[in-house]
Amino acid sequence: MLEYASWGIFVLSFLLSYSLLTRVFLSREERDLMSSIFGSSQKDINVSKKNRSNSLNKKKSSKKSKNKKRKIDNDSVIVPSSDNFDEELSEDIELNQEDDPEGDDKEATLALMNFLQNSLQHLVSKNINISSSDRFGTNLYLAGACEVVREDSSLNYDQFIKLLERVLSLIGNKVSAAKKLADNYDEYLLEPQYISIFQAGTDALKDYLKGDMTAASKIENAINEWRNPKKDSSTTDGPIAVLFTDIVGSTKLTQELGDEGAQKVLRVHNAIVRLALRNFSGKEVKHTGDGIMARFSKSHQAVESALIMIKGLKAHNSENKELSLHMRIGINAGEPIVEENDLFGSTVQMAARICDAAETDKILVSNIVRELSQGKPIVFDEAGKYGMKGIDGPVILYEPSRK
Repeated sequence: MLEYASWGIFVLSFLLSYSLLTRVFLSREERDLMSSIFGSSQKDINVSKKNRSNSLNKKKSSKKSKNKKRKIDNDSVIVPSSDNFDEELSEDIELNQEDDPEGDDKEATLALMNFLQNSLQHLVSKNINISSSDRFGTNLYLAGACEVVREDSSLNYDQFIKLLERVLSLIGNKVSAAKKLADNYDEYLLEPQYISIFQAGTDALKDYLKGDMTAASKIENAINEWRNPKKDSSTTDGPIAVLFTDIVGSTKLTQELGDEGAQKVLRVHNAIVRLALRNFSGKEVKHTGDGIMARFSKSHQAVESALIMIKGLKAHNSENKELSLHMRIGINAGEPIVEENDLFGSTVQMAARICDAAETDKILVSNIVRELSQGKPIVFDEAGKYGMKGIDGPVILYEPSRK
């Protein structure tokens, strides 16, 4: 009974969200078209459980006709035809058994849907229309919110992608467009503007889950900042920490798993690293192909971020032995040369070499990082003396761990 009640809430949230998105994302003419479609099929939405089951039993025989949809001349909105709307709605709600969220996963998903509903409701109340150029930012905002569900519910990568596809489809994106963003959103986060609105969505849902009644309204400010991005005000005055990650055995991964499997492992690496960066105020500088280069204004944040990366890596490997990920991390601190959003100089070179020196699934840091992290709940054990190219004499490196 509780399960049916939960899905009842999900259905109501879906319908209200769909109604709200037509007012936010569509023009008046498009809304009139959608209203006529909903008007002709709304009475059929409240079908009995028996009729819904009969409809679902016909899915296989009508699979080809299901794909015929009436399209609005809009780059990412698709409206289902009245002939098959009931069946498509049922298919969205009656998830496949393997995709059906359970326990905490279901609660987190329902919370996300309520957050989505309230956010759209706020946009409607403020008469804020989302243009086609705003839609991508809105998608990233919701992707950030989905990241919270992923973290809280310990979703694996495939489960997260399915959740993201579902949410993006519910707000009017074509399934193909939703899948494209879901598969590649981590690459979009290379842009500071994209990271900003993604983080705004993450922060807003976290506040919402804590009971902040104003959290849903934060989408308005996020959209305004998306429309008018602030210039990067970060500075390199004083020492900053430079962190490198490197996927161990990337060439071997391609040989063993093929291009598609190796790409999945790379995406897992990107997701783990970028989540840790966001949680500790790190800024991604660039993707190196087999890893990521990042910067931190405080050395201890770089170390804590690295520890979370290794923790996330181990959690992933325990559940995904067929797609296991291994990496090494190196951190150095100093005052590198900044040019066109990239970092150069001896500080960066040393960080890269420290990363190369680290063993599989280990972190190594320089002495200056250790000194700048004093007073924090981190222990630094001497890992040994290492020869570094361009450096006279051996260099002592340290392996961090939590107290």
